[in-house]
Amino acid sequence: MLALLIWFVRHTLVSALENLAQHRWSVEPLWLVAAGALYLLGTLPSAIFWHRVLVHADQPVKLGESVRAYYVSQLGKYVPGKWVVIVLRRALLTSPRVENTVVAASVFFETLTTLAVGSALSAVVLIVWHPDQKLLIATALGSTLLMGVPTVPKIFQWLILILRVGRLNPTTGDKLSRMGVSAIVIGWVSISVGWLLQGMSLWATLKALGAAIDGPFYDLSLHTATVALAVVAGFLSQIPGGLGMREWVLDQLVQPQYGASVAIVSAIIFRLVWLVSELLISIILYAVGWRRVRKPAAAVEPEYSTSGSR
Repeated sequence: MLALLIWFVRHTLVSALENLAQHRWSVEPLWLVAAGALYLLGTLPSAIFWHRVLVHADQPVKLGESVRAYYVSQLGKYVPGKWVVIVLRRALLTSPRVENTVVAASVFFETLTTLAVGSALSAVVLIVWHPDQKLLIATALGSTLLMGVPTVPKIFQWLILILRVGRLNPTTGDKLSRMGVSAIVIGWVSISVGWLLQGMSLWATLKALGAAIDGPFYDLSLHTATVALAVVAGFLSQIPGGLGMREWVLDQLVQPQYGASVAIVSAIIFRLVWLVSELLISIILYAVGWRRVRKPAAAVEPEYSTSGSR
């Protein structure tokens, strides 16, 4: 699994660098650091929402543990099929009482919710301020329905029944349907804030290129819609990391505002910023969590040996 992750991330990184080498550009590194930090902060609401889904489903997980599993699992999206995301999240939840089927279903519930929120935001922005983008508007509206409807708890429970997940665990659908309306509304609001922060991440990238002159709130709606719809399109394509699809959406929405050259270069650098950010946070969180798991184990060994000698 580790070999697969390294291979696909390496392929994405090399491909982006090769494309970047074809253009003349200059960049301010500190703004790229800010872009990476804003991206990671922007994904935090989705991580917390996933934790809340698990808690509502009676899974014994801690917030820090869920957030760590969420961030590390983001590397799994670079593997075809994205199934590694589910495997990584389950593997990083340490409690043996966590149910595999519930975790898998919760990942789909969180992912669909996050993408539905992003699609809805994009649809509103494009309809109000960019009505000429007919194809992207249709994509945003269709994605909102496609991913939003299944997140209605009763419908999600029905889908689990149709997909016969109940054969593995008959209680999965019932546990996931316990998400109340208030919890879902809070999730939508917090995830919307997360998308806004990711929109600011794109602004910081453009700022690093000298393209963005005004502050982060200027054209924030456009930046947010661009990022959200790019991620949605990448997910729907099922291409590892959404390679190509994300760049196409960024080009369509960034080019009219900043020009063709800036659109191409910013799309490539933006992907590199996200990829490097995901790698760094995954390494840090995995190392921190590993040390915490190892320390209690090391502390228990003498106790067992002593009791054994008695």
